[in-house]
Amino acid sequence: MRVVPLDSAIEDSFLKFLRRDVTSNLFGLLDLKFQRDKTKFWIALEDAEILGYMLEYENHLNLRGDVRCVAELLKKASLIEPDLNIEPSHLPIVKTFYEPVRRIGPGLSKVATLLTMKVDKKQFRPLIKHHPRELSMEELEAIEKLSVAFNEEMGLGPITREHIVKMLNRRLFYGIYEGDELVSFASGTSGTIMEKLSHVAPVYTLPKFRGRGYATSICSALVEKLLNQSEAVMIFVLADEIPALKVYEKIGFTKTGHKFLAFWGRRIDGEVVRPMETQHGSE
Repeated sequence: MRVVPLDSAIEDSFLKFLRRDVTSNLFGLLDLKFQRDKTKFWIALEDAEILGYMLEYENHLNLRGDVRCVAELLKKASLIEPDLNIEPSHLPIVKTFYEPVRRIGPGLSKVATLLTMKVDKKQFRPLIKHHPRELSMEELEAIEKLSVAFNEEMGLGPITREHIVKMLNRRLFYGIYEGDELVSFASGTSGTIMEKLSHVAPVYTLPKFRGRGYATSICSALVEKLLNQSEAVMIFVLADEIPALKVYEKIGFTKTGHKFLAFWGRRIDGEVVRPMETQHGSE
């Protein structure tokens, strides 16, 4: 087995590997399309066969593939305290490199479980009792305020206005106002991976406005728009967020069977391969 940086010689093979399971490889596909120059991809090969990969983008580390390649991939990691998204079978090996510090999202456990759900045109049952509307760049300040609240509650760290502007340029946003305050919103990406699939994230309602059906209404409006442009829509949901699961099930989402683990980790040995000595130096 060998681990190599992604280059043009294997990019086509890597893309085919990702497309075998779009649900598992969503982040890899998104980063390959939109953040290719800012993402470090490491590919594990056995002869000419791809076994798995690791990507690092900003402070995010994602691992996918055969458990046999996890340790070798992590030896190339350059992040000290990333948020990790991995497959459940990877955890025992990952914990020898990164100590789980806290989970993604509210909860007591240090490692969160993410489920994936999907809905298609036949399953979709929209329920719109309120008046969600599509948001625009003119509402940047309101979207930024709600995005900051979402990131704080989920423990995702700070979010910049520049990042929000990029999201508004690439995604659809629907929201509900109470007076002059944006209190609930949902965002979705259409046609970014393949024409057949769209992706929803994030969905958020301020705590004091929950229980009114806002999330159901905005998700219904957003998914309806996305399904006009693609055949199916997927979403990641925390496994212990029962109210959220019920919202999505109500409008037709079903679980795909995919599970992932997400948490903030701290490098145990503190010894990392620096980017200038690895990805850039090897290319």
